[in-house]
Amino acid sequence: MKQLILPALLLASPLLAACEPETPRTLTVTAEGWAMEPAHYAVMELSIAARAETRAEALEQAQALFTTLEEQLPQLEGLESFDLRTQDLDIQQDCPRGQNRTIFVGAPCDALAYVVSQDIKITLSPTSLAGNMASLANELGVLNVELGDFVSANTEALGRAAAQHAFTNARESAAMMAEASGLELGEIISIQPSSDYFRSPPLPSDPEMIVVTGERITPARQINIAPEDVREIRQIEVVFELVDPAPASND
Repeated sequence: MKQLILPALLLASPLLAACEPETPRTLTVTAEGWAMEPAHYAVMELSIAARAETRAEALEQAQALFTTLEEQLPQLEGLESFDLRTQDLDIQQDCPRGQNRTIFVGAPCDALAYVVSQDIKITLSPTSLAGNMASLANELGVLNVELGDFVSANTEALGRAAAQHAFTNARESAAMMAEASGLELGEIISIQPSSDYFRSPPLPSDPEMIVVTGERITPARQINIAPEDVREIRQIEVVFELVDPAPASND
């Protein structure tokens, strides 16, 4: 029986090899695409601070300034939407030289005063009013104002458009390389992100439309802002199958 099995296996092995699928020929292309549109919102960061002999007094002063901003900033002339979010609240001791300056358990100092600081993020439209918003905030008592970014209201759609542009570029490049090799593009084997060069920071939420019933405010010093368009860039890697050209028709 052993003499019969061995020849049978030897005869079967070429048949098994013939049934194995061929490894597909592939071409991998990395391409970049982009999309642009006018900015819808400006994002600003404000920092307020108050200093007093007691912690309670410093907190009271900081709260008074915050209330003023919350009431007055939405009154800016020409404002269409406004969203204000508080961020980090920090309380520090103004300590004598050589003593610890930050309040934490186990390390108090003979405080000369207390300093309260509060970070605020504002999202507003139209974007052209970002300069006037910064100017008004400064007039109301804010020392530090930073213009963070200009963002799109349709970040996801803009990203999809950039990715589609990247895919179009990838297919065009792959088709040229395949043609140079005497082949054609077949099925798409895989598509995956290669890199996102730039992503607009997401908004905390859709800014609420404001309704102002009182008198609008125009800052004494007006600052014109002309933001550039928001640009989204995507980079993808696409693997194409390479196939032999279709035979020419006799018609």
